[in-house]
Amino acid sequence: MIKLTSIKNQLKPLLSASLSVVIMLPLIAGVEVTTFDSQQAQAQSDKPKTKKVQSIRQKNIKVFEKIQEAFEAENNPEAQRLLEKLAREEDLNNIEKAYIANYRGNICFAQDNLPCALREFKKVTATRDGIPDGFYNQMLYVIAQVLFSQEKYRDALGYAQTWFKTQENPSADAYMLVGQAHYMLKEYNKSLPNVQKGIAKYVELGSVPKEGWLNLLSSIYRQKNDFKKMLPIVKQLVQHYPKKTYLLTMAGIFNELDDQSRMTAMYQAMHDQGLLSTESELVTLASLEMSQENPFHASEIMKKGIASGKMKKNLKNYRLYSQALYAAREYNDALDPLSKAAGQAPDGKLYNQLGQSYVALNRWSEAEKALSSAINKGGLSSTGQTLISKGLTQFEQKKFKAAEATFVRAQKYEKVSKTAANWIRYVQAEVRRLKELDAPIEAINTDVEPEVS
Repeated sequence: MIKLTSIKNQLKPLLSASLSVVIMLPLIAGVEVTTFDSQQAQAQSDKPKTKKVQSIRQKNIKVFEKIQEAFEAENNPEAQRLLEKLAREEDLNNIEKAYIANYRGNICFAQDNLPCALREFKKVTATRDGIPDGFYNQMLYVIAQVLFSQEKYRDALGYAQTWFKTQENPSADAYMLVGQAHYMLKEYNKSLPNVQKGIAKYVELGSVPKEGWLNLLSSIYRQKNDFKKMLPIVKQLVQHYPKKTYLLTMAGIFNELDDQSRMTAMYQAMHDQGLLSTESELVTLASLEMSQENPFHASEIMKKGIASGKMKKNLKNYRLYSQALYAAREYNDALDPLSKAAGQAPDGKLYNQLGQSYVALNRWSEAEKALSSAINKGGLSSTGQTLISKGLTQFEQKKFKAAEATFVRAQKYEKVSKTAANWIRYVQAEVRRLKELDAPIEAINTDVEPEVS
């Protein structure tokens, strides 16, 4: 009989190992069997080797049957009691010792005691004398799996590679075990052919590659920065295991390949299907729309995201929202998010931008207030130019003294000093002109002097 025990905890995300331990009751009498190694199997003219295989003796068969029954019933305490009693026998042969170790290893494994399981399984391979080749070789593979589960990847490779030499046609799972071990050791060039072979063997059987296997192959290409070869693998994941995460991964590959239009199309398709739900996803889509010169779409995404609460009302989002509206020439609508962004910014740059926007709309009072906030917050690229703009707003409001004082301040900045001086003269001239206009007009004498003859 064959007992299959699956590893309970998937210790690694890309590949789950399954542990297969062969437990069988051989013939009562020892027999001679003919065996071939891998090289002899290819050379028909070579003479076969003959090997004597031991078996469980008659007096112990019933004990092993009871052990098997307890084990299959998951009655581990009873199985252990029987094993301990049998192990005390002094005349056990090698196959009986191997079977005891095999059962003990299975019990330890069922209890998640991997060190104990490994110790017992290694006892099976301590000698080849009297042990059937199939049983011995299978234990090599089992030990490799346990070592992998313990994250002892180099040791796991050693046992797996020894086992490979005994097999004419290794299974797809075996190739994947070796492939992932190399991957965990960051030996990507060695990992790749094994993973490819494992998947190919699986496909040859008419099966869809396992999700974890495709993920592993995709990760290898990512580590090698080979995004062109990674793309078709992710497409398979999307086709066979449709998940949002794979769609996002595919979009990310388009980004790595500098294909912004296809990346935008991917994000837009996910948005249309209601798959984009997080702030970062929606902000990414808005930014992509901006890069593809679709600012109105970007502004709508930001508007809905902020209104629904999916996006935080923070500096970053308000700034992007206002930029999208400006690019879409929705100047008035852009003022509110820009004002909110400016209030949260650490410097006055956004207040300066807000002030300039008000200036463009001839909203002088609001412009003056925003520019004053910009100057007070500081951190401007050109404080002098902002002062010039503020003086202009004051001038337009006929606040001539305030405007002149602002331009005097601007004179201290070399780049705008001449401009400020010109403004000062202009303000003073305007003040004089208005003063003259307001001056009383002298009365004109309309009396007619008598004509002198």
